[in-house]
Amino acid sequence: MNYLSLPSSSSSRRTWKYEVFLSFRGEDTRNSFTDHLHAALQRKGIYTFKDDKRLQRGESIRPELLKAIEQSRISLVVLSKSFADSTWCLDELAKICEGIGQPGYTVLPIFYHVDPSDVRKQRGDFKQPFDKHERGSSDKVPGWKSALEQVGQLAGYDVRNKSESGIIDEIVMDVIHKLKHKFSSLADDLVGMQSRAEAFEKLLNLDSSDDILFVGIWGMPGAGKTTLAAVVYDRISHHFDASCLLLDVSKARKPSGLVRLQQQLLCETVGKDQEVWEEHTGTNLISTRLRETKTLIVVDGVDHFDQLKKLVGKHEWFGPGSRIIITTRDDKILERRGVGKDKVYKVELLNDEEALQLFCVRAFKNDVPDDGFEELTHSFLQYAKALPLAIQVLGSSLRTRKQSEWKALLDRLKEIPDREIMKVLETSVHSLDQRDEDIFVDVACFFKGEDEKYAKKILDHCGFNPELGINILCERSLLVIVNGTLRMHDLLQEVGWKIAKGDFPQEPAKWSRLWLYRDLQAVRTGTDEVKAIVLKEEDVDVNEMLPLRAEVLSQMNCLRLIIFPSMKFSGKLNNLSNDLRFLSWQKFPFSTLPPSFEPAKLVELVLIDSNIRLLWEGVKV
Repeated sequence: MNYLSLPSSSSSRRTWKYEVFLSFRGEDTRNSFTDHLHAALQRKGIYTFKDDKRLQRGESIRPELLKAIEQSRISLVVLSKSFADSTWCLDELAKICEGIGQPGYTVLPIFYHVDPSDVRKQRGDFKQPFDKHERGSSDKVPGWKSALEQVGQLAGYDVRNKSESGIIDEIVMDVIHKLKHKFSSLADDLVGMQSRAEAFEKLLNLDSSDDILFVGIWGMPGAGKTTLAAVVYDRISHHFDASCLLLDVSKARKPSGLVRLQQQLLCETVGKDQEVWEEHTGTNLISTRLRETKTLIVVDGVDHFDQLKKLVGKHEWFGPGSRIIITTRDDKILERRGVGKDKVYKVELLNDEEALQLFCVRAFKNDVPDDGFEELTHSFLQYAKALPLAIQVLGSSLRTRKQSEWKALLDRLKEIPDREIMKVLETSVHSLDQRDEDIFVDVACFFKGEDEKYAKKILDHCGFNPELGINILCERSLLVIVNGTLRMHDLLQEVGWKIAKGDFPQEPAKWSRLWLYRDLQAVRTGTDEVKAIVLKEEDVDVNEMLPLRAEVLSQMNCLRLIIFPSMKFSGKLNNLSNDLRFLSWQKFPFSTLPPSFEPAKLVELVLIDSNIRLLWEGVKV
């Protein structure tokens, strides 16, 4: 569910494992009423314990069954005609009744063709079994009677002379009502999620029961799109006749993966296993089986339009009141699907207060830092830059560690980014076409914080078609333009650096791009790996740094881009890459460009305040 999992201190998660425990007499209702009730609970996503391994006569109740009763919020007891014949059912009921009155625990009796007063007073169908039990001199009889008296006095459901399907619907809705905190308070336990869930639900327009809506959740990787969708799904799924949560559909690259998702959707909405052998069959089944059903479907992590076509293709596939929630990093997919801008919720990063709280919950199991950890906490939050994924991963990794270990990890992050964070972020970048990935890496290494027009001009000179590429990066939440300036999250920038460094993070000569003076200085021999060098004036202190060797630059034969501020060079510039498209060199220190330089691809030459006397001899293309 991505970034915001429940804090480990949540008492509800420690105490309860199941939402419903089903108690029933197998031979009476196993294949009828109880089976239908269990299926209805499952369709609503209610986590139900149903023991299908009925005990043989004389066997005692298993310890794991007792544990399941203790860990269930609600016990549904189906009291049928032969219920009291089974000492095992009576033992189970006695255990269930032990919890009556405990906070958060509910017992709901279902009187299946029996009179509640007969249950309470052990008359009618319940008299003969108890006569037999008492003749057996069982010391458990008083406890069994007490349990039946208690459960017989509880408000429950009398199935006599009523539609079983109607009663089952009533029971399921009653269970949902009693579990209401499950659907409403999950967001309370997730930092910053309550307000986001409420804002998104307004887009869903749940009060309208006729229209069919497709709604999008969009944002950068690691921002919490999946978490938001899952929380909202939990909060509202009980309003629908069928529902399905399809997580991370981007992993379904192969046809078999999409078929599996189609099977899951049909199984969870229509019920029972659906035989789907290929995509076309699955699409046909989905488009016909749910036309009259009010359905909620979350399609999470969409990265190709084809996934939507074959899972939730058209509005008319679903019944009135249906809602389809799509999470994606690519705004263009939502636009292509016809999701209007007013039906797209953009997931923003956390504010300072939320970021601090989430980090502290993870690192300290508290809302504030432990004494002595305040400055270190601030440093890690500075590194994470409000990205929920990063805050959660870092906070969890630091829990119970000493201050010295915190400091060591902080130092390490400056050299080696966290692998788990990078893996999530890199997925978004590697899904780009090669040309768009090149633009992303160039922006990360050279143009973050630069004027949009300036960056586009240079990228255009390099043949990258930045007008389209920059738009694609913005649509996929990898880049934003604020007041004409290119902005990128620091951790996404680290992804760009990592791509530029390839498999050789300690060997700048093997990187595709160089953006720091010290890294260029570390290159001692020529290399064909480096394609672009852009240094900024603020990173270069000409008074303190040693001169760069011009011979090294002469041997870089594949450079397409050079931007140098004023710098000191030693030696002679014998050559320049013939692939150069943009050359900007302030205070160019040489009197002429190398005679071997063939500028056939050069688009722009900027040599301000240079020592140039002659560009070149003769005619150059």
